[in-house]
Amino acid sequence: MDPVLVKRPFFLPYMAFRDYGDYCDVFGNLLAVLFGIANPAQEKRILDYLYQVGIAEPYPVRVLHPVIHPGSKDWREYYRNNNLNLPDQYHNGGIWPFVGGFYVAVLVKAGRLEEARRQLAKLAEVNHQGVSEEWEFNEWCHGRTGRPMGYPHQAWSAGMYVYAHRCVAEGRVLVFGDV
Repeated sequence: MDPVLVKRPFFLPYMAFRDYGDYCDVFGNLLAVLFGIANPAQEKRILDYLYQVGIAEPYPVRVLHPVIHPGSKDWREYYRNNNLNLPDQYHNGGIWPFVGGFYVAVLVKAGRLEEARRQLAKLAEVNHQGVSEEWEFNEWCHGRTGRPMGYPHQAWSAGMYVYAHRCVAEGRVLVFGDV
């Protein structure tokens, strides 16, 4: 195994024979923390890394870091289809408010309550902005500008905002049956 891999502060998105993804799948890492896959030291490294790279700027959260550019080994030409996976868009570094709700919950789980409150306010802001009306709960937004780009009125974005709000209000991560 390449010794460089040991130094990554996050779980890799994939490993294959003589190949690996050298970027952070944010949602996968958040789920690893939320469901206890990451041990406490890994949890700290993952959250510190996400903070250091500004994963929640301008809003929580960009779902991939760093983004994949044309010419990199992980670039696929089909990323150009409908311009969805260009850098900072859709799954390639776009902001997904749905995943932002998980980020807030993970911050609560880690005891980072002040940061969770701050990110919840930003999550409210991104969900509140709209093209045709306020509180659109968009599917995804541009990763650098925060501009709504996906479909509005997404139940998963609204639901995860409510969940994140409850986690912050109660100071704990809610599990099934608590909601």
